[in-house]
Amino acid sequence: MNYVRGFAPWLCYAALSPFDWRLGMGAAALAALLLLAGQLRARSVDLLGAATCAFFVVMAGVAVADPASGLQHWTCALANGTLAVVAAASLAVRRPFTLSIARTQVPREFWNAPRFIRVNMVLTTIWAAGFTTAAIVCALVVEYDHAAAVPLITAQVLGFVVPFALSSRYAGRAQARAAAGRATS
Repeated sequence: MNYVRGFAPWLCYAALSPFDWRLGMGAAALAALLLLAGQLRARSVDLLGAATCAFFVVMAGVAVADPASGLQHWTCALANGTLAVVAAASLAVRRPFTLSIARTQVPREFWNAPRFIRVNMVLTTIWAAGFTTAAIVCALVVEYDHAAAVPLITAQVLGFVVPFALSSRYAGRAQARAAAGRATS
């Protein structure tokens, strides 16, 4: 469930932007600001939350200031590209963005364990691959026909559903292996 909450701005954007990009960007910016406010209150701002908020506040500003901007056609690619860069940057500094989510689900004593970090490196890699693929597909669709809403929606949905399913499955197996390892110790 934490994945869904963390990606709520992106899901708002994906669901509403095909109808009106101002609506999608505005709803996403509002959701991102609310999530960031919650993180600030909890003193636990993460890279994904900060990048999400920055992206949508800027894009909502562009959408409101220039509703006819050609940038609206590229937001699918830009959004997924932004997520891909955030995921890749978090991997590069060895602080995978999934850590903040995973830490809410495991006891503190495991937070710095090499196996826990490694699992989250894999999870973030899964997400980075999904975001990168979705960004490329969106860019190709826009280049071919920027009004093709169904392929763009499909790319965005698959860009979240496939990594969600794969990472949930991988995390479940990793938790089962860790539990089995603790039981035999």
